[in-house]
Amino acid sequence: MMDGMEISGYRYADAGLNHSHDYLLPAVFRLLDGLNLPADRRRLFELGCGNGSVAHQLTRRGWQVTGVDPSAEGIGAANAAYPELALYSGSAYDDLAGRYGRFPAVLSLEVVEHVYFPRQYAATLFSLVEGGGPPSFPPRIMATGRTWHWH
Repeated sequence: MMDGMEISGYRYADAGLNHSHDYLLPAVFRLLDGLNLPADRRRLFELGCGNGSVAHQLTRRGWQVTGVDPSAEGIGAANAAYPELALYSGSAYDDLAGRYGRFPAVLSLEVVEHVYFPRQYAATLFSLVEGGGPPSFPPRIMATGRTWHWH
């Protein structure tokens, strides 16, 4: 992580989903299903995995998920609730591709608005994708009325 900078302050009450997942997960599932990857290639890296709740839902849908989050509290909750998942302490400021390799799919939900160095974050995402990108990361997916807006 960045020397001298504390980035692990987000708090988690438990390892459950929250209300934003009601609209995020259906969109994520559609996006990932649209990749049409065979079962042996359904590997995904989640940058900002938090408490592991999204990673858990993805594994239930046949994905092999590896993830990192800077929150020691989030990773602790994730590992306690989902010990079978490969979730670790880390951030976009680490050499994640060097440590974990490259993946057919990369996901990072509701993270970009929290990063200190957006270019480093984007570079890390691209470094994790097999072939160099583009990553699958809707930083925000908002439902407004009957229309989905991705930005």
